[in-house]
Amino acid sequence: MRSKKISLVVVPLLITACSSNDKPLVQDVYNSQYDCSYDWNTELCEEEQTTTSSSSSHGGGYYYGGSGTRYVGPQYYDGNRKVNYLGRKVEPSTNLSVGQPFVSQVSKSSSKSSPVRGGFGRSGFSFGG
Repeated sequence: MRSKKISLVVVPLLITACSSNDKPLVQDVYNSQYDCSYDWNTELCEEEQTTTSSSSSHGGGYYYGGSGTRYVGPQYYDGNRKVNYLGRKVEPSTNLSVGQPFVSQVSKSSSKSSPVRGGFGRSGFSFGG
């Protein structure tokens, strides 16, 4: 008869694999609302908050001067371009973004979507028998 107990060695491994707390949140930057909408959804795109100061991300800098309005897409976890929106998962099939994305450790409270946490992918694990 097979045992349905999970080894104590596997449990910490599963907890570590499911954790996305160490991954930063990323937002793609677009030159137009059309490009952002093509990747995501018009409702998930918003105008960039314009500033003339520079900020750093991944060691690079941004300068937000100029006359064109840029747009940003929804926040997602680095390496997992999926968000929950209106009860379904949205994942863009293209990437029309330009430049370096915005990187943050804090999710926006006013966001219309929420980032999808990473997991085991499609293979998954099953226990029992």
